[in-house]
Amino acid sequence: MNRRPLPGGFLVFLGAVFWSLNSPIVKYLTLDSVLICGLRSLIAALALAAAVRPRQLKWNGWMALYVCSYAGLCLSIVAALGSTSAPIAVGMQYTAAIWLFLAHCVTTRRFHLRGFIPVAVIFAGVVFFMCSGTDASSRAGNLIALSEGVFFALMTVSSQKAAGSNPVGLTAVANLFTAAAVFLIFPGTLSGLGQMDGAEWVLMLILGVIQVGGGYAFYNMGVQKVSARKASVIALWEMILGPVWVALFLREYPSPMVFVGFAFILAGMLLDALLPPERAKRRGMAV
Repeated sequence: MNRRPLPGGFLVFLGAVFWSLNSPIVKYLTLDSVLICGLRSLIAALALAAAVRPRQLKWNGWMALYVCSYAGLCLSIVAALGSTSAPIAVGMQYTAAIWLFLAHCVTTRRFHLRGFIPVAVIFAGVVFFMCSGTDASSRAGNLIALSEGVFFALMTVSSQKAAGSNPVGLTAVANLFTAAAVFLIFPGTLSGLGQMDGAEWVLMLILGVIQVGGGYAFYNMGVQKVSARKASVIALWEMILGPVWVALFLREYPSPMVFVGFAFILAGMLLDALLPPERAKRRGMAV
């Protein structure tokens, strides 16, 4: 009996669920953020290494763009965390939906109001999330954080072009490249490996295998079946679920601003699901 393949939207959602585990684990760990970034990518690459089948991947410019944008996303989040508030450093990657919408308008030379409305509502929710922090922020850190949305958008688009028939293998290659980049740029962080205890290694294995390896593998599989903009909207479930896990496991509860952000993001996602796209609307009018 043949099993039906999972819908692309559901695969992207699973990726967001796995990504959301980052919030309680990283909040609990006291390790250097650069070490966490490099080590979890290395663990993810090793966990997915068996899936790397070079002939099933497209070794072209799109592959280079994907691995560079993926590494850029990971490194920019780490850099932003060191110089701006945590909600801004984490939340700015989800401005990708805005960049993808604008890119679509430029390439098609059309402004799609029905596509803009849910994106605008979602962006308002992201802003409320980012305003919920109490950390000090800086202009340089905010500019670094702003680049995250661009990296996320480029990563999503290039994944559709580079994965070929092996999106899991693409995930492994990108994580290996990222781990190499992190430890070559910051070699001093390797000294922290000898100071990690057993509990920290277990948590890092969860981050590497499940949160990064599983999360991006599911996302890359899903984005082959849905549009880049749709994937960037579904990925917002990470922002919603992250504070939920922190509340459940660490007993730290969201501020009122986060709840407002929840409401806006959910409303925007609902609008995105309910409002028919412009093409469907025109098709219906033609009929």
